[in-house]
Amino acid sequence: MHTMTDPEDNWLWIIGPGAIGRLLAASLMAARQRELREQGATELPRVLLLGRQAVAGQAIILDMTTPESHTVSTKIKYSTISTLQGSSSRKPSTIWLTTKAHGVPAVWQQLAPHITPETSVTCWQNGLSAQPWLAERHANLLCASTTEGAWLPAETGASATPDAGSTADELQHLGVQHAGRGHTWLGAWQSDGDGDPDSQSHQAALMQCEWLKAAGFACEQTPDIQTRLWHKLAINAAINPLVARYRIRNGQLRDRPFAPMVRHAVEEIATVLDSEGISAPGEGWQALVEQVIRATANNRASMLQDVLAGRPTEVEAILGPLRLAATRHGLALPLLDDLYRQLSTPQH
Repeated sequence: MHTMTDPEDNWLWIIGPGAIGRLLAASLMAARQRELREQGATELPRVLLLGRQAVAGQAIILDMTTPESHTVSTKIKYSTISTLQGSSSRKPSTIWLTTKAHGVPAVWQQLAPHITPETSVTCWQNGLSAQPWLAERHANLLCASTTEGAWLPAETGASATPDAGSTADELQHLGVQHAGRGHTWLGAWQSDGDGDPDSQSHQAALMQCEWLKAAGFACEQTPDIQTRLWHKLAINAAINPLVARYRIRNGQLRDRPFAPMVRHAVEEIATVLDSEGISAPGEGWQALVEQVIRATANNRASMLQDVLAGRPTEVEAILGPLRLAATRHGLALPLLDDLYRQLSTPQH
């Protein structure tokens, strides 16, 4: 059992109300409310979801549709970082950054007044650009790598309903579809050389894994999160740029003309990772990527969603580290370089 702070002081800030941010917030709050109803006490944190856009009031309703097509609705506190400036209340004990990788520097600057060296910060970004950037600025940094699937349904605008506890306030509903269950690994960016089980980062990783398990996620703490992040990057690099470039669902990568492109991408990725000393999974890179494509056949990858919405993509965070490593080792990446150039150009 992990020693917790007073529940009233144990605040988890989730920064970024995108798909993964909403999924985590809704799952944790639903579990917390369930424990309070059943036992009258909980070790789960209070959750504050922070985004860029303001909503009416200080709370929202998150409607999470599970993979079994059940909808779980939960009330959650919501705010913008800008409204917290100068406030000394509700300081976080833990922060989960779930924004896109390219949004991390701007968010970090806004968070600076609310963070101490003891604040546990967990990076949930794809790729491998935000993590080293944050590690230079915060020692108590954890990273998560997850295969949970989530996407945002089309928002219905101001479809607000009255709060059951207050007729004066109307709460905006935000939805999230939990598209598929996966696995989450969580660990300190810098693992302890002696594997000290009493270190602050190790204890934080264990505690946060317990939170995720209580919220219904399969999670384990790992002493080597960087290898896990490279494995996730390899999968993302083989799938996301292709489906975003050709505007297709993941499952279409099994068909021509895309299947040979996937094999070519995996060959380029494997060559880079081998040069970097990153061990391949037991089944090999090609089998791992094909397994993910099968499991996520109906998914629209996040990079495709960004392209369709006209938003910046995470192509730099996902392909950038591979291209930098290839340059160091004198390797050519004709397919990945071409995809990088095409996705770095504004899409029309």
